[in-house]
Amino acid sequence: MKKPIYYFVLIILTLSLLESKAQNTLLLINGKKVEIGEFKRSDSLFLAYKNKKGKIKSVNLFDIFSVQEKNGKETIFYIVDTTDNEAFTVNQMRDFVNGAFDARTNYKTPWITSGGFVVGGGSAVAVSAVGLNSLLVPIFPALYSAGVGMVKVKKEKLNISDHLKTNDYYMEGYIRVTNHKRINNAIIGSGIGMAIGIVAVIIFSK
Repeated sequence: MKKPIYYFVLIILTLSLLESKAQNTLLLINGKKVEIGEFKRSDSLFLAYKNKKGKIKSVNLFDIFSVQEKNGKETIFYIVDTTDNEAFTVNQMRDFVNGAFDARTNYKTPWITSGGFVVGGGSAVAVSAVGLNSLLVPIFPALYSAGVGMVKVKKEKLNISDHLKTNDYYMEGYIRVTNHKRINNAIIGSGIGMAIGIVAVIIFSK
């Protein structure tokens, strides 16, 4: 008789632990999801909430789409601008946010980061080898990042479902985030490559 009681208590404790760890989810317009605890609208401009560490944080209401509570209830904070004929409806904005979230989660650009690393490191070495002013080193990474930003992502080449590609609002959110990620990764890769290149030049020039 002891074993069934032991397993029953164990199951109850496990379910209680899972419930205590359940979090509300803050969904931002840019597609970012944040696990939060208690939340409250502090005024007409901000939402106050507890983060995972229990610290009080706040976020502008204009940056929020909704909060999905752990009980399944969703509170929509996005407000349609009725004075703007091109403003998204709630459902259209939901599609946009879903696209942005999927791009944040699934879209990767290792070749852009690697290319930036090569350009950044190569520019540092090349400028030193030619004997030019070291202040010219950042020019090439900057040109690389600008070039990456000018090349637009084609939805036909994206690895997403065909039915999503026909959803203009989803695609707008998805492509907007991919463009940001491409530029950011170009800058990060170039910066790291440039820093390592400069250090290598200093070491080998001694």
